[in-house]
Amino acid sequence: MDKLTEQLTLANVEHAVCAIVAINILSSAVKSDPRKVWKKIFTAVVDFLGAAVPGVQGVLDGEKNKALADIEKDMHGDGDPDANLIIPAKGMSKDALLKKAEALKAQHTGFKSGKKWGGIYHEPGSEVTEVQAKMWGLFNSTNSLYPGVFPSVRKFEAEVIAMTTNMVNGSCGLLSSGGTESILLAVLAYREQGLKRGITSPNMICCVTAHPAIFKACKYFNVELIKAPFDPKTFQLTPAIVKKYLNRNTVAIYASAPNFSHGVLDDVEGLGPLAQSKKIGLHVDNCLGGFLLSYLQKENLLNGRNFDFSVPGVTTMSVDLHKYGGSSKGCSVCVFGSPELRALTYVPSFDGCEGLYVTPTIQGSRSGATMAACWGSVMYKGDAGYRKMARDHNSVMVKAREIAESIDGLEILVRPEGAILPIICSKGSGLDIYLIASQMEIRGWNLFTGQNPAVLGLCVGDVHLKVLDEWEKDIRASVAHVKANPNEKPTGNAAVYGSASTIPDTLLDGILREYVDISLKVKKAE
Repeated sequence: MDKLTEQLTLANVEHAVCAIVAINILSSAVKSDPRKVWKKIFTAVVDFLGAAVPGVQGVLDGEKNKALADIEKDMHGDGDPDANLIIPAKGMSKDALLKKAEALKAQHTGFKSGKKWGGIYHEPGSEVTEVQAKMWGLFNSTNSLYPGVFPSVRKFEAEVIAMTTNMVNGSCGLLSSGGTESILLAVLAYREQGLKRGITSPNMICCVTAHPAIFKACKYFNVELIKAPFDPKTFQLTPAIVKKYLNRNTVAIYASAPNFSHGVLDDVEGLGPLAQSKKIGLHVDNCLGGFLLSYLQKENLLNGRNFDFSVPGVTTMSVDLHKYGGSSKGCSVCVFGSPELRALTYVPSFDGCEGLYVTPTIQGSRSGATMAACWGSVMYKGDAGYRKMARDHNSVMVKAREIAESIDGLEILVRPEGAILPIICSKGSGLDIYLIASQMEIRGWNLFTGQNPAVLGLCVGDVHLKVLDEWEKDIRASVAHVKANPNEKPTGNAAVYGSASTIPDTLLDGILREYVDISLKVKKAE
């Protein structure tokens, strides 16, 4: 025993721990690019030093606080001289309140110009927004929790679900507050289905290109999320890749149609039969491509691809109406392949003092105004309007792609199916896509930037029918500037993505959590 004790010196333990860490890192290196391996090594070292070496954690905290201070300065400036921290003693008059609201809206200058995207896919100030505002006003004082009191609201909800479900060849659905809630509902259904089959530690498989909403849903419902790589040529999640990660606890596969990273449609036609053969679910995230892909397909502009319930094996879909469906924010449908699967999301309560209680989704009370505005949007546009939207979108995508490919030093990462045009710097060009994104930001644009690989994305909406010429002028000028000034450093949002691939995960986690706190902060001017 004494001999064994002598061998368990601190140095030997440290060596053993380091060896284990090295083995874990190197075992993944075979499947990772050098930048990812470096980040893993850097993260492991930083975590170890922060815990073991006095003073290191203080340095790390100092760097984090500096980054957070920059974020707060960018968001809040020197503070709001008109900030409200307590309820005013006396209410404002209607005229004064609306005048104040108009002044606050006037601050949205970038959005008004069409350069700052903001996740609004239909054109602001158009006739459809007038319809939405009117419908909202008419049904502002309604609550879907009381269908007997507000039968029109029940009609709006049921018909929006029916129209969306029929569009994607589904069976039934639930109207949610957005894509994230739709994905939450699907994951809940699969977890409950797994429990019925005796699976107590369920997992789902997605691609690294999947929207973070699936990570949130799995976190909420204690489902393990397995992230698989994409095919290096097509950037798709494919059956051959998924097969490597399937196990007896897998309850569903998660596919994107398309993904937000690159506008790529995963191989749903191949994943469906695989899911079917394994008797597991297949969720298709059609949040971004909702209505768009369906109508590109109707207009024969989707290269014959199928992605909805027409593919055997698809069991749920999340389809947003508040993107290419043209409705106001707050509307998405989680579509199910069977009423039985949908029923697994319900949580009836009947043994409490309140009596009987059940709601269709995660929420309880919901505003009928949101449903009314959504129903009005669909009825206003109609099939013909959505067909025109798809044709217009396709023409913008084709022109934008031609512009990008005509600029020396730029190329398209992969041919997208819709929504996102992914632009990268050509190999050997010496250009940095984050520097180009910084220059576009300086010129007033807030384009999407992604990592692994570094990419600049143009998310196409109605506004680009009017501003694409200006976008072309600015991206050509941005590339020219970067060529003339290759040693500049990225600034703004692009700088965050430029450094995120090497910043330790633990540090990024802390920054992102505190970013939310900063965004919810009221900072009064000194």
